Amino acid sequence: MSVVAPAPSSSRGEVVLQPNYFTSSIFIKALREDITTLIHSYHDLYTKSPPTHPFSLFKHLWSTLGWRWMHLMVFDDRPREMLLNVVHRLFLERMVRTEAPFTRAIALFGLYTFFLTQPRGTAPPLYSLSHIPIPVDQFIALKALTNSLNVDHLHPLQPHVSHILSILLQGKVFFLAPESGSRSLNPRSLPRENFIEGAVLPLDINAPKKKGRPTKRDKIKKAKLDLDSLDKWLYDTPPPLSTAVASSLSSSFEASSGNSPVETTLTQYQNEKARILDAIDPQTTPAASASHANSTIQKSNQFILERLKTAEGFFSAESTLGDQSTGVSRVERAVNELGVTNSVGRLGGALNLLEGAGKTQP
Repeated sequence: MSVVAPAPSSSRGEVVLQPNYFTSSIFIKALREDITTLIHSYHDLYTKSPPTHPFSLFKHLWSTLGWRWMHLMVFDDRPREMLLNVVHRLFLERMVRTEAPFTRAIALFGLYTFFLTQPRGTAPPLYSLSHIPIPVDQFIALKALTNSLNVDHLHPLQPHVSHILSILLQGKVFFLAPESGSRSLNPRSLPRENFIEGAVLPLDINAPKKKGRPTKRDKIKKAKLDLDSLDKWLYDTPPPLSTAVASSLSSSFEASSGNSPVETTLTQYQNEKARILDAIDPQTTPAASASHANSTIQKSNQFILERLKTAEGFFSAESTLGDQSTGVSRVERAVNELGVTNSVGRLGGALNLLEGAGKTQP
């Protein structure tokens, strides 16, 4: 693979497309769709009323769809060379034996038109392609294209295809390369660079903290890391409720379905919370089960508190998540009440916020 220097050849301050843009999935995908649109549009016109001059119809469609401006897309030599190579190569893709004869013929029209309309003799001079690289197996199939058009509805295309092939062969336009199975063209396959929209690099938790305010990208990385940590914790933490308790919760929810949606949701939440707190109450639950449940509640409380403090860290020093009676401070006091005798949050900590946990300073 050839090594391309990263510096553009234009003067400083001008925006220049780099050659690898034309081998990336952003350009390759769009160009393949444009070639497909060109072939389908010509097929629609051709089938409605077979023209007496098929190539004249193609030239009219070529101009109508804006292909005549393709050569003015870039003027810098290095990216222009890559643009020309890629466009010719994608037209050759549609001329392989597996394509329909009609598609192969129209792709040949496109290749021929694009190659012979390269601007020449301009001032300043623009780079132009002298030869089109083609694998030898595709070249053999291309020479036999005229014989594959021996069908009634394709007969009007046959003389034009034969004439175009004779011009290209006499001009020695094609540069033969080893067969396509050896991937002899450069780049070996298209697209070479794949663009992944919305991709975020993983955050290195061991990296030293940067000075100043975190950037938007850093915040996204941190949020993704926190979300992955939450998913892992939820996956590793066993459910505290048994199947019997879950089925009873479902029945209680169905029984309250006659209320309004807000009342139903509140009732369901209170019933579920009451059963969880009963399950961890040492007075009503065996010691082993209560110990396991208490450990889960403690981890949940600490995790909630840490997430709230992390979210509060994204705000400025003057702004906090709520005041002393509703914000992070109250949640922290509720978490500290967990296990404290005669406190509102004795069993649930942050789960008892509705009952008044954390309202009173410790």
